[in-house]
Amino acid sequence: MMRILLAAFLGLLILLTPTSLALAEPDPAEQTQQQIQTIEGQANAVRGELANLNLALEKVVEHHNTTRFQLDQLTMQLADSRHLLDNASAQYDAQEKLMSDRLEALYRAGEVNMVSVLINSNSLSDFYEQTLYMAKISEQDAKLEKQFKESADNIRTLTDDIDQKRSEQMSLERELSDQKEQIQAGIAERQKRIEQLDGQVREIFAREAERVRAEQAQAAAEAAAMLRDLEISDETQAQVVQTTLQYLGVPYVWGGESPSGFDCSGLVKYVYAQYGVQLPHASSIQFRMGTPVPPDQLQPGDLVFFYGATAPQHVGMYIGKGKYVEAPNFGEVVKISILSFNSDYAGARRYPLQPRTPVGR
Repeated sequence: MMRILLAAFLGLLILLTPTSLALAEPDPAEQTQQQIQTIEGQANAVRGELANLNLALEKVVEHHNTTRFQLDQLTMQLADSRHLLDNASAQYDAQEKLMSDRLEALYRAGEVNMVSVLINSNSLSDFYEQTLYMAKISEQDAKLEKQFKESADNIRTLTDDIDQKRSEQMSLERELSDQKEQIQAGIAERQKRIEQLDGQVREIFAREAERVRAEQAQAAAEAAAMLRDLEISDETQAQVVQTTLQYLGVPYVWGGESPSGFDCSGLVKYVYAQYGVQLPHASSIQFRMGTPVPPDQLQPGDLVFFYGATAPQHVGMYIGKGKYVEAPNFGEVVKISILSFNSDYAGARRYPLQPRTPVGR
């Protein structure tokens, strides 16, 4: 946003800054531009920091999102593992109860049961088989108990491992959240700084606009005083001279034909276009188009030419009382000069000026 304001302002500054009969030192408009450029440099540095912080924030947020996803996965795994552990514990408890009930049934009477087995056996072989069967049942119960216990221990170990990883992920998530908050605070701080710099530029714009208005009023007063001093009786001639005086102080620009910059033929071309006369942007051709005017018959609004009897290379506008306005050379500005009919003078020309046709200044 500041770049757009800066570009627009610098363009308008050239168009709106009024000209005066003498250049101020130092130039306030130039100082204003330097101030804005300094602030823009500071803003660009802050924008660079802001871009780096936004990039860092993006990385932290992505890391945080990954951590959050992994944490959710671990939370589900932990819930599943605890469910398996509960089931294993329930199975272990059930098996333990079954073994207890069976042992209680088998050994409730101690040796009596063994005697009963012996009495009820048809032979020693039958007795041996029944006691072996009872031993196998006891052995199988012990094996199942061991398997259930090992399974529960494995599940418990897995659960503890998942719980540890989940704790680590939670710690990492908190750390990333803290980093995110710190980066967001840095972003907010720099955004506030950019807003402050924007505010400084707006203040400069306001001060410069006020200065421009004051100088415009002063320039208008000086132009009106000069017009009174020139004592121009013809209304159209007075308007042409008044229009030309508005551009005093505009910088010389080679090929320029607008208030952002004029060369000599571009200045008179631009002014004359507002009074119904279309001139080419070339002093030598302008010289051939008008009506010749002797030095003693010069009137305000006539064009005066220099440097070349048949193809002059320079032109200005006569404003009366031996003075003319010109865009002299590179590095200078539109100014008032004293007319001299020396060897450089090529002649004057008059054109059929019409009542003003306003154009954007």
